[in-house]
Amino acid sequence: MTSKTRQTALAFIDAFATLSAQTFIDIRTPTSLHKIAPASLSVPVPFSREAFAEHINKLSEVLSKFPVVPTQIWVNEADRQVTMWCTGEATFRDEVRDDGLCEEEWLYHGEYIFILEMNDSGDKVESIVEFLDSKESERLRGLMRRARRNLGEKVVAP
Repeated sequence: MTSKTRQTALAFIDAFATLSAQTFIDIRTPTSLHKIAPASLSVPVPFSREAFAEHINKLSEVLSKFPVVPTQIWVNEADRQVTMWCTGEATFRDEVRDDGLCEEEWLYHGEYIFILEMNDSGDKVESIVEFLDSKESERLRGLMRRARRNLGEKVVAP
């Protein structure tokens, strides 16, 4: 039998596959915070539930999906915590790609560690700490900038 805490953690991770902002809102408590680490990535402040939903909406403008798959999961029922080591693969929308990069260069694979703390009933996430693959995250930021520029060019083109 899978615990409610584990089920909630897996639902959180599964929401990345569809980039559903509403799913991220529904699975988090109203006061939850999402922190990004390491500090060297210079993510200025934690994301509130609503700010993270907006972040997901912005991602979905250039990404068609971003499935995140746990490779290992550690559940601490007593403290209502779940730690997951995951891999993720971003798929850019066809309309934001350009011919300056080959298909393989548009692929992104990263690693993540999520530490989730749940509410007392285990059905909502109260706190998220997300450790990103620093090197690959910088590459993803570059691809995102390029995709957004390409999207902007296509929007204003006659």
